[in-house]
Amino acid sequence: MTLFEECQKALSADFEIIEGQKKKEVVDILNKYPFASGSISWSEIDHSDHENIDDLLNRSPMRNADVFVLVDDANIPVFRTNLSLIAENIYDVTALSPRLFIFNDEIILQPLFPTEMFRLGIMLK
Repeated sequence: MTLFEECQKALSADFEIIEGQKKKEVVDILNKYPFASGSISWSEIDHSDHENIDDLLNRSPMRNADVFVLVDDANIPVFRTNLSLIAENIYDVTALSPRLFIFNDEIILQPLFPTEMFRLGIMLK
């Protein structure tokens, strides 16, 4: 079983692979965030760092938000799940790549490897 298959199984209670036109729409959402050299330009976005994903979610009303996950690996499809499932299975998700984006049209999360910290960015409307 691949790491992606393990992650998919762990998130199976609410998991959807995003393909076709919907994938383009999801990438368009990601592209609304400021990027520089393939990474989020954190200096251009309101953000905060959190000790771990549980710390982040305990301080936020977004615990059950639907999010997309885009991994820096062309062999792993973009997928949708909810944030509480990611928190429950964080090691399965972060094992996919040291570089991944967890986002929707309001927030973006990025693990701060090699620590267990996460950076949360908020899209200002």
